[in-house]
Amino acid sequence: MSTAPTSATIPIDEFSAKLKEAVEARGATYQSIAVFIFRFEDDATGADKDAITFAGCMKDVFGINDVDDFAIEKTSKVAGFDVHKRLVAKLDRLLHSRSLLIIAYIGHGVIDMESNGLQLISENGRQKVDWTVIHHPILESRDDSMQNLDVLTVLDCCYAGSAVRAGGNRSVQLLASCDDRHTVRSRTDGVSFTQRFRKAAYALKKDGNLFVSVENLYGELQRLKPPRAPDAVHKIIGNARPLVLSVNRRPSSNLEHPNPSSNETNVLFKISLTGGPCDVILNDFRQLLKTIPSEFKVTLEEAYESTSVVFICRASWDTFARLLSTLDCAFVASVKGPSLVRGKMLSISV
Repeated sequence: MSTAPTSATIPIDEFSAKLKEAVEARGATYQSIAVFIFRFEDDATGADKDAITFAGCMKDVFGINDVDDFAIEKTSKVAGFDVHKRLVAKLDRLLHSRSLLIIAYIGHGVIDMESNGLQLISENGRQKVDWTVIHHPILESRDDSMQNLDVLTVLDCCYAGSAVRAGGNRSVQLLASCDDRHTVRSRTDGVSFTQRFRKAAYALKKDGNLFVSVENLYGELQRLKPPRAPDAVHKIIGNARPLVLSVNRRPSSNLEHPNPSSNETNVLFKISLTGGPCDVILNDFRQLLKTIPSEFKVTLEEAYESTSVVFICRASWDTFARLLSTLDCAFVASVKGPSLVRGKMLSISV
């Protein structure tokens, strides 16, 4: 998700087509789903416990039993090669049919000063894995052998959002604990992103959902976000098709019962449109909003005349993430509650 304050101006006809593409996109049906969790054995963040938490969530909420938890040994001299080797072995079982691979990393992350990219490191800093070891051969690969494979990466580390790079033409998505400027709490000094992910997943199951998209998980993470936690990052790296997981229908003995968050927020975003007189564009935009399925929850807050018509809209976090799959919407603010001024008479003393 981008929070850049600018957005492109597009014709309303183009907006209509891209809006339709976003809301009508459907996820694939997978013959195989596998999870690969990796971390460093040399770790003091509680990554070993978080790996158990993540694996249990995958099995209990989504019924995924093919879960590997790989700890890079303290004695390894080639940590990146070890991860790549284990991933290739995992891929060999997935490439023959439509499959989804979920890659999760838990531990320390830093920004490499030379490449300006994400680097995963051990506790003592001597073992390192450049994110490109995973991104180049797996996430952005256009090789014919990879076309049946969709990928979700979940990163629970500091500066996780710096892993966002251009992708290929497959459905590849990133769910990160924070952007490229923030650090995050580990399990040893607070509530980790993995624990928050588990809470969000169980909340969605408790609500009776039969299917859950990555956008839904992202939205629930933001809805239940602790006040001082950084915003999670959701990014579609490949094509716009959603990644959707079926929910395990078997009752769970440890379903979460999250309390409503007093910090619950929505997103204000901006879109700029051209293509006719302002009143015509405004009317067409209102009509388009009526065609959006109710579960997307988009409301028009304000509209202004500029060199184009600028619309300020409000949506849930998961809806905003879905719209960003095809539209250049500019993040304005994370807000809670109704407008403080709409419908009120303001008196100004001079």
